[in-house]
Amino acid sequence: MRYILGPLLIVAAVAMMKYTVKVTSFTGKVDFAERYLTYPLAGTYSLWRIVGVGIMILALMWIFGFLNFLPI
Repeated sequence: MRYILGPLLIVAAVAMMKYTVKVTSFTGKVDFAERYLTYPLAGTYSLWRIVGVGIMILALMWIFGFLNFLPI
């Protein structure tokens, strides 16, 4: 299961990082990100890229078995 869903999560994370403008136009601006991730970052766009990297790291950890302590 993790060998099927893991790569799909990685593809979704890459798409999230590549299409941050479209994701932001779909979800709207995040006030927290606009307040605290302003200079030199770009607010909500940077937040979606950070979330994408986090999803990618978690998916890789799941694929290679570093998350075996979770009941997934």
